[in-house]
Amino acid sequence: MTTHQLDLLENAIDSLAEALLKYEAGEDGDAKAYKFAVLHMAHFIELIFKHHIADKHPLLIYKDPFSPKVDKNKSITLWDAINFINNESSGTISTGLRTDLDWLKRLRNEIEHHKFTMQVPDVRTTIGRLFRSVLEFLEEHTELDIEALVPAPALATFKVLSDEYAFRLNDALREADEYERANPFDYKDPDARPSRLTCDNCGNETMIQDESSSSGYKCLFCDNEDGDNLPANCDICGVSTTRGELDAWRIDDDEGRYEMRCYYCSGRYHADKDD
Repeated sequence: MTTHQLDLLENAIDSLAEALLKYEAGEDGDAKAYKFAVLHMAHFIELIFKHHIADKHPLLIYKDPFSPKVDKNKSITLWDAINFINNESSGTISTGLRTDLDWLKRLRNEIEHHKFTMQVPDVRTTIGRLFRSVLEFLEEHTELDIEALVPAPALATFKVLSDEYAFRLNDALREADEYERANPFDYKDPDARPSRLTCDNCGNETMIQDESSSSGYKCLFCDNEDGDNLPANCDICGVSTTRGELDAWRIDDDEGRYEMRCYYCSGRYHADKDD
C-alpha cells in the first residue's frame, strides 16, 4: 500500500504550491480557479504560522500542552498562533495583516460551508498583499527560505506575487489585455484610435483609452497620461499622426494659444527640401 506523508512544513508548502498554480489558472482566464487559490492559500498561511510556533516547541501547537495527556487531535487555530506571536512581541502581526487574514478566513469558511460571493479583483489584490506580508514576516522572524522550497512549476507565479512591482505590472498588463480584447482596433475606420499603447513613462504596454484623461489615454501601471506616441491630428490640415510628430506653433493673439502642426504645415518639409 502506498503511503503519502507530509510533515507540517511540507504540508504548508504543498498547499502553497497548489494555491500558486490555481492563482495562475485564474490569471489565465479561469475565474473559478481563484476559489481554490483562496482555499489553498488560507491553508498554507495557517500551517506556516503553526510551524513557526512548533519551531519554538513542538507541543505548543496543541490546544492544551500542559494537560496530563496532550490531545494531539486538537491543535491551535490561526488566531491562537497570531495571539502567541503578538504576545511574544507586541505588534509583530499588524492590524492591516490581521484584517486581511480575517477576510481570507471568512471567505474560506463561506466557500467550505455555505454559498459565497467572490469579487475577483478583491481576491487577486488581497491574496497578493497577504502573501507579501506573510513572506515579510517569515524573512524577519524565521530562517525559512520559502522560495527554495517552492516546486519549479509554481515558481514563476511565486515571484510575481512576492514582488510588489511585478505583481502590479502583471495586474496592469492583464487589465490592458482585457481592455484590448473588448475594444479591438478597427482598421477599416480611418479615424479609429488604438485602444492600447506603450507608455512613454514606464515603457510598458499598459496605456489604454480613458475618457477621464486630458489626453484620452492613461497608463494602468504608472497613471501617466502623456506621450509622444499618442494619436493626434494636425490643427491645420487634420492629418492623423502622433504627438511626437507635431510642432507647437504659438498663435499671435492675446491668449497665448498654440497650434499643433505636422511636418508639412510647420514648414519643416520645405526647409528640408531646400537643404
